[in-house]
Amino acid sequence: MASILITGATNAPGLALAEELAEARHQLLLHGRDPQRPVPVAQRFGAGQYIAGLSAPAETQRPAAEVAARHGRLDLLVDNAGLASPGTAPSEACRQTDTGSGWR
Repeated sequence: MASILITGATNAPGLALAEELAEARHQLLLHGRDPQRPVPVAQRFGAGQYIAGLSAPAETQRPAAEVAARHGRLDLLVDNAGLASPGTAPSEACRQTDTGSGWR
């Protein structure tokens, strides 16, 4: 059984993947940014749930530390959280986002 963190698990692609992996009995750690939108899969399958914005490197430190403290290891990160603002061209989003300093 792998320990898998899925970012952006409150929206369709992340949610669908979480459901499949939960049915395969993996230990899921699910991320969402909005505390008003809990991850339904977390409740249904008893998965860990982490609420945090991830748009700045400093915002990734707290949930990363929580995952390490609670679970000790992480086998797979599915980085599904959106990076672009609505209406932002993909090339502009890449310039705005430091994708290399996230979950380390």
